[in-house]
Amino acid sequence: MSDFQTNSDDWPEHAAAPNTHNRVLELVQQYLPAGLKVCDLPCGAGMFSARLSQLGMDVTAVDLEAVEPFYFDKARRVLADANLILPFADGEFDALVSIEGIEHLENPSFFMRECARLVKPGGLVILSTPNVDSYRSRRSTYVHGFHKYFKPVSAHHKMAWHLHPIDMTFVRGAVRKAGLEILEVAVNRMTGKNLWSEALRPIFNRKLPAELRGEIPYYGEVIIYILKKPAADGAGA
Repeated sequence: MSDFQTNSDDWPEHAAAPNTHNRVLELVQQYLPAGLKVCDLPCGAGMFSARLSQLGMDVTAVDLEAVEPFYFDKARRVLADANLILPFADGEFDALVSIEGIEHLENPSFFMRECARLVKPGGLVILSTPNVDSYRSRRSTYVHGFHKYFKPVSAHHKMAWHLHPIDMTFVRGAVRKAGLEILEVAVNRMTGKNLWSEALRPIFNRKLPAELRGEIPYYGEVIIYILKKPAADGAGA
């Protein structure tokens, strides 16, 4: 394997929101043993792919374009458009990690189905996206007219080339339709919690389904879903 740099204090502009990589890595270590075949999509500059590899994972890094500099092994990078059917066989991976990618895609429901297709029965999908259900994002919509991290920078596109705010209600529906199940929901960090926000939480959340009224998704900048593809009939978990 070629040498690559993994200094998390010097990540390039293609990196995710603060503490997202660290939190997702903690969840990977919690749920996935070393040695599994893992797809990192979108891989960006390869920083997270490198960290997965250091945990002993067999990593395939996937993105639309060849970002430079790239901090992982270029021989293990595959260029592909996640708006389309991806160039991998059904069940090719034990797990797929997608950090802040789904909000960039034209058809998030299709992408969720592709994630489910690519992992084997019993495999996991770890997916993160900006937390538009958070108190801060909902306040931004009220004050500014758009969710946090979805500010229009022109009449034609939003910041960071985001397309769709991905809320928890959508994810729960898309996950079910894709044949996946939710094991856990986490956030990158519990930001914004104070006496004022807690006093407002029952008011803000009073019309939401019970599953959406907790500290998650009310707090946190990025929401992280741990999803499982059920094992085939007669197979172990």
